[in-house]
Amino acid sequence: MIIKNGNVVLPTKIIKADIRVENGKITEISAYVSPKTDEEVIDASGKTVTSGFVDIHTHGGFGADFMDKSEEAFSKALSFHLSNGTTNVVATSCTAPKSEIVEFLQFCKNYMSRQSGDCKVVGAHVEGPYLSKRNKGAQKEEDLLVPSKDDYSFLLDFADVIKTVTISPELEGAGEMTRQLVEKGIVVSGGHDDGVYPDFMPAIENGLSHLTHLYCAMSELRFVDGVRNVGLREYALLDDRLTAEIIADNKHIPPLLARMIIKAKGSDKVCVVSDSLRCAGMKKDGKVYKLGSGENAQDVIIGDGVATLADSSRFAGSITSVRQMVKNLVDAGIPLADAVRMGTLNPAKVVKIDKAVGSLEVGKLADICILSDGLELVGLICNGKKVI
Repeated sequence: MIIKNGNVVLPTKIIKADIRVENGKITEISAYVSPKTDEEVIDASGKTVTSGFVDIHTHGGFGADFMDKSEEAFSKALSFHLSNGTTNVVATSCTAPKSEIVEFLQFCKNYMSRQSGDCKVVGAHVEGPYLSKRNKGAQKEEDLLVPSKDDYSFLLDFADVIKTVTISPELEGAGEMTRQLVEKGIVVSGGHDDGVYPDFMPAIENGLSHLTHLYCAMSELRFVDGVRNVGLREYALLDDRLTAEIIADNKHIPPLLARMIIKAKGSDKVCVVSDSLRCAGMKKDGKVYKLGSGENAQDVIIGDGVATLADSSRFAGSITSVRQMVKNLVDAGIPLADAVRMGTLNPAKVVKIDKAVGSLEVGKLADICILSDGLELVGLICNGKKVI
């Protein structure tokens, strides 16, 4: 297969080029690739060609939540992402009793061992329950835990499945918890916290390297004992050891704030994540949906392009795909190559799958999006197979 005449988005530039795909991988990118006899040719003239998008923080879509822990739920949620050009996802849990999180992790492990779909689950993100009460967001307070008091060994037991764990780094015992998780190869992310400098520094010094949805449910500049101290959201902009997620749906992160974050952090340190809920891709008819599953699920509704708690007191998550968020950034003035990298290569690097996916490079899997001038999905190749 050859994709010809596309405006090919590489990690740092855009070139006019052809791409050859063989045996599921990219084998050539050059100004002209000569077709072989009977080789399929896709004309991408005037189109933007990118790597498939990588979403490292998503709860679901098309009416399903990954915490439903079923084949049907995973299939529906992944279909939402695939329809928007996302080809690799990290399935995300929410705060729940430990037994339910263990069931979620076990299901993820089993699913990953046998999955055959076009959009792939590459691991799990455990968001909670080691979070602050003040910035719990849409997480249920009664299930929140503290590392120094509550067991977290079950996370270590699933180190082969877990890509990331979100914790509040100021909690008692968070520094030691971070050290143990990092030693197991798990990326520790700070978020839903209630700390000020230097409360969160032990976790960072012990390897916390990522930030969950920056500026959302995150500690901020405040007075403590008559002294003005920075919160995690301000400190995040200063420390180059830290990468950061943004929910670029123009609601959680409005365009000006997105531009400020990217200017401060640099486009190589920012990842676009959907944080999409089961209501993503569903009719916006005021229907009540659930965040999570079972008795611990929270009621959420769609309103004005975002999901909120049923009482409209706070945002609960997004209903927007990574592809649309990349478009939002471009509309806000971010260069196309930078915006695409934030939805592809940067998140792939965070969860350490960038050797295989996340950019258009020879030797990588042929997960390729073909986008219109308006960055709508008009063609999709997954593992070298034409899907759209």
